[in-house]
Amino acid sequence: MSTFLLIILYYFAPSVLRPVDAGSILPILLMVFAITFVIPVLSIGMLRLTSSISSMRLEDRKERIMPFFFTAAYYSLMVYLFSYKLVLSETLIILFAAVTVTILLVSFITLFFKISAHAVGMWGALGALVSVQVKYPDSQLFWPIIGSLVLAGAVNSSRLLLNVHSPSEVGLGSALGFTVCFGAVFIFS
Repeated sequence: MSTFLLIILYYFAPSVLRPVDAGSILPILLMVFAITFVIPVLSIGMLRLTSSISSMRLEDRKERIMPFFFTAAYYSLMVYLFSYKLVLSETLIILFAAVTVTILLVSFITLFFKISAHAVGMWGALGALVSVQVKYPDSQLFWPIIGSLVLAGAVNSSRLLLNVHSPSEVGLGSALGFTVCFGAVFIFS
């Protein structure tokens, strides 16, 4: 979701990303993609190869805990790099910090209750976009918000149709993602 958010913000709300410009967006985008997608997928693959998890689908609640904490660690590294090693916009750092907090919350909740991480991610992205639109009126995020809303509904529906999650797991994930990301961007940026 972080790569998705960065691309949308770059094209539809570029003022939020300043000082990121056309010359620096690609390296930042590649770094975000590597840290938030490639490395977590490789980590889960390694957990599968070492039989620490039984399936890449992470259907068992107990098997989801370690990958979620690893992913939270990778996101924390990204927030650290963006905060102290690169010059990026405060809003972008807050956004990535909010995503990190949601992953940590999902990790802790998973200790007791299975929650839809897909719903958390998609509704978190939607919450962040809505918050940016409210805080920065020069943003042109109406259509990306509508598209994200449709995608979030499709994600929730797919989780339910595949019988991977119950309605309460999807609902809790949706509420958690939207609330944390919307609130963090709205309050702290």
